[in-house]
Amino acid sequence: MSITGGIIIYVNLWMIIFFMVLPFGITNQIDSPDYQKGTDPGAPVESRMKKKILITTLITTIIFSLIFALDKLDLFYIRKLLF
Repeated sequence: MSITGGIIIYVNLWMIIFFMVLPFGITNQIDSPDYQKGTDPGAPVESRMKKKILITTLITTIIFSLIFALDKLDLFYIRKLLF
């Protein structure tokens, strides 16, 4: 795996996992006791983006490390999957 290929795989994994982690722990405005008229009922009360970015980065790093190790040990052939 080249450096460019590794970066592309990492960024793609990060984005996919980020969209999977994004809806966890959300409390909607309508479910909140402090609901204010004029706000979107589906909008989150607190987004906790820093926590979700950190969790996404940790999960992505673990999965990417596994893929990288499998590629370096020749147990998983990325090039054979692509061509």
